[in-house]
Amino acid sequence: MKIEDFLKKGQAALIVLLVVAVALGFGISIISQATTDIRISQQEQEAARAFNAAEAGIEEVLKDITAVVSAGGGGSLDIDDVKVNYAVTGENYLEGMFEENEAAQVILGDNDVTIEWVDSGSEVENPGPGDCAGVSASSGQTAASLLISVVDDSNQVRRVGINACGLSDDNGMSDEAVGSSGTDSYLRSYSLEVFANDVLARIRPIYNRTSLRVTGTDMPVQTYVIDSEAQAPTLESKAIEVTRTEPATPSVFDYVVFSGANIAK
Repeated sequence: MKIEDFLKKGQAALIVLLVVAVALGFGISIISQATTDIRISQQEQEAARAFNAAEAGIEEVLKDITAVVSAGGGGSLDIDDVKVNYAVTGENYLEGMFEENEAAQVILGDNDVTIEWVDSGSEVENPGPGDCAGVSASSGQTAASLLISVVDDSNQVRRVGINACGLSDDNGMSDEAVGSSGTDSYLRSYSLEVFANDVLARIRPIYNRTSLRVTGTDMPVQTYVIDSEAQAPTLESKAIEVTRTEPATPSVFDYVVFSGANIAK
C-alpha cells in the first residue's frame, strides 16, 4: 500500500472520529439539558405543592383563629405527604396604612389609647412643608385629619375630629394634636380618652391616606399574625405570613342610621 493511500485512509478515519465526537457531544448536551429540565420541572411541581399546602395551613387557622390561639397558638397537618406547621401570634396594637375614608377599627380596653398618624417622611402623606404652613382643607395638599367614632356597650356613639394641621377654621375640628409630635416617624399623636363602658373606636382618615398606629397599656388583641410553613418530601419548602385584623363592619356602616322603631322623616 502506498503511503498516500494510507494517509488518505487515516484522514478519513480521523474525520469519522471527529464527526462521532461532535455527535456524541451534542447527544450528551441534549440528554443533560433534558435531565436538567426534568429536575427543574419536578422542583417547580414540589414547590407548588409546598406553597399550596402552606396556603392550606393559613386556611386551617382562619377557620377558627380563636380556637387555635386557645389551643396554644399553633399546630400541624399533612396534605398529600407535605408537612405543614402553622403558628398564630396576637398583637395588642393596630398599625398599618389606611386610605382616605377607610375606617380602622380598634377594640378598646380600660385605659386611654394613643393614636399616631402620618408618616412625616412621606411626600404623599405629609405634602409640602412639615410644619403644615399654608395648607387648607380644600387644597388637597394636607396631611390626613381623623374622624373618630367611639361606641359604647349601649351602642351610643360619640365623635371626635382631630386635625394633623391647623384646619379648625376650615372644618371646625380640633387642632389639639397639632402641637403633639408622634414617636418614630409619625408626625402627630393624640390621646383618646376611654370611658368605662366604651367598647370600640373607628378611626377614619380624611383629606389624605395615612399610616396609623394605635397603642395602649391594656388593649385586647387587635391583629393576628399567622405563619405557615410547608415542606415537601423532596425538601422543597415554602413559608407564608398573613396578618388579619379583628372583624369589622365596612366603612359604609359609619353612615347608617339604626332605629328600634319606624323612622319618620
